[in-house]
Formats: sequence, structure tokens, C-alpha cells
Amino acid sequence: MQLRTLEMSGADCAMSSSSLVQSASGLVEEVQIKVGGVEYLLIPNPENFLSFDDGNAPVLLLVYVTEPGQTISKSTLRDFRTTTLDPDDVFQPEFFCNVVFYGSKKDDLHIDPDVLEELAAWNTKTSTYVEGHPAAKVAPGPYIFAKGKTWQPWRVYYDFNAAFMTAFKPSPDSSGR
Repeated sequence: MQLRTLEMSGADCAMSSSSLVQSASGLVEEVQIKVGGVEYLLIPNPENFLSFDDGNAPVLLLVYVTEPGQTISKSTLRDFRTTTLDPDDVFQPEFFCNVVFYGSKKDDLHIDPDVLEELAAWNTKTSTYVEGHPAAKVAPGPYIFAKGKTWQPWRVYYDFNAAFMTAFKPSPDSSGR
């Protein structure tokens, strides 16, 4: 199995090329990407809950889960960052580039005017509202959309001291969070 590595600079919102290719044996190769100097392994998300015209270039996304009637404000976004994103070893500020409010239509949410100000402070380029399926199990946090699929980025840690006793590869059936 071959690993390919793509590198993104801090200013990029999408990668310029994709390396999700099938080998001659028909197996999909594992893909590693580098975002903000951190390497990630991409695992297909069990729920392919996003659909974008990505032009075959992987796109960094940050998912904020919503429910109908919910209020989104500057303070709720800051709480999300403090309680969910800051402790997450996967999250890097580059994921702020594209924020997806997943779960409710925009018309079913109460959005305070200060939300745009907070998203601008996060250097968000696009914000999208996606109505979700009620049974979908979608965790908030960073994702990658590429080749028509939603991917979970899993941070790669190198085992310089041979301290990891068994190899670990996340199951595509787990939520990863």
C-alpha cells in the first residue's frame, strides 16, 4: 500500500491536486495530506453528508452542527471553538476557511448579526448551510471533501521511540471523534 502526501500552505482553502487514485489491483491508496505543517491520513466518513462541486481539488471544511430553531451568535461560535476545536488534535486554523452549518436550513436558524464578524475574524472564506438528515450521525469539527466524498482527517503521529505496540487504522464505520 502506498501513501501519497499533499501539502497545503496556510493561505490555501483547497488543494491544487488530488491523489485519491486507484491502484492496478483496484484498491484505493491511502492518502496523507499536510495542513499547517501537520500530517493527516484521510479516512472516508461513513456518512457522505456533503456535496460540493470541488473540481477534484480537496477542500478543507469545518462542520458546525445545528438544529432547527437554534440561535447562532458570536458567543456560541466562540464556545464551539473553546470547547470543541481547541482540544481537538486534528483541528488547525486552516479549516476555518470553509464553515458548514450542518443540520438545519438557514431559514430555520436564528443568526445574530455578529456571526459574520466572528467568521471574518476566523478568516472564513465561505459559509454554507446544509439541511441534514435527522438520522445522520455527524460530529462537529474538521473534514475534507474530495472526489465527491466526505473524508475525516486523522492526525498522523510518528512513533520515533517504537512506543506504539500495535498499528492502528481507524475503522471507516467510526465517527472518529
